[in-house]
Amino acid sequence: MAITPTAFWQFSLRHYGKPGVARACLGLQDDHGANINLLLLLLMLEQQGLTVSLAPFNTQVSLRAPLFDRWRDLRKNLKHDLPSEQYQHLLQHELELERWQQAELLQVLAEHPAIPGTGALLAYLIQSGVADAPQWQARLAGTLQE
Repeated sequence: MAITPTAFWQFSLRHYGKPGVARACLGLQDDHGANINLLLLLLMLEQQGLTVSLAPFNTQVSLRAPLFDRWRDLRKNLKHDLPSEQYQHLLQHELELERWQQAELLQVLAEHPAIPGTGALLAYLIQSGVADAPQWQARLAGTLQE
């Protein structure tokens, strides 16, 4: 069964809001260059007992990394210089970029379907150079908090 963009977005919002998950995602993004949308997709698949080959996802994420990095840098640099309302507009635009990236990742998934199994999330963490990858996987799952 295909994952819809709405289902992926709703899963992401729900899961990201769990205690410790946002902190884990942001830490992996900031310290290891991990892509939060890919982390969430791999986690969603893992919870369904599915796995994927990382190569096509890595390619897609790499294509968009410069855009997302520049946008985040711009937003962070302007955070203290903009009125709250204008900063919220920047943040809202970033969320729209995130939704767009999620749709792209789902397109990759449609072209390279998941198969029964697990391990892609752990493999992505290891590939990203994350020490104690199994503990980070538990943090992402919301089952281990600091």
